Amino acid sequence: MLISMPAAPVAANIAWDIDQPGQANRGEFTGRRRATLLAQAPRWYAEVTLPPIIGEARVLDWRAFVVDCDGIANSFRVIACERPQITGVTVTVKGAGQFAHQLVTQGWGAAGLKLRRGQFFTVNDQLLMLQADVVADASGTAVLKFKPYLRFSPANAAAVEVTRPYAVMVMSDPRSGWKVGIGQNYAVTFKCEEAF
Repeated sequence: MLISMPAAPVAANIAWDIDQPGQANRGEFTGRRRATLLAQAPRWYAEVTLPPIIGEARVLDWRAFVVDCDGIANSFRVIACERPQITGVTVTVKGAGQFAHQLVTQGWGAAGLKLRRGQFFTVNDQLLMLQADVVADASGTAVLKFKPYLRFSPANAAAVEVTRPYAVMVMSDPRSGWKVGIGQNYAVTFKCEEAF
């Protein structure tokens, strides 16, 4: 079940990692190294740290959220950028049957540079990072080149979140909680991983 993270206070720090499973072999005689990647297996990880929360009344929603996660059972969205990346566009997938590391999209508005390499987007609830700048043509169409691998082919006209992209995450550990100190000084930190 997808649950909502509290809106406030916002995280003070989110440490992001991506795990790209693979195997490396080195030839015994030549010393040459060969790596094989499991292209469909990458997973995002995050450690979310809230700012100090003073007063029990201000931490109630976060305490309830931690318990509502039911350990590793329920998922939630973690926004992957600090502020809106772009506004005033409604981007969708242009054409069904797309997969791998490229996606044709529409709805970007006027021609020109829209997003930069290293920014994110979300499609099919999967967080993806752009590997090339997004430049729209005169019809508002743009090809997105990204990593990791697109796990599921989106439907034609499926929504592409480019303003505030997110990852769908679950707690990494069934034991999650909070700390409280003198003066009702609360600290909430948790580790989570992409759910799929």
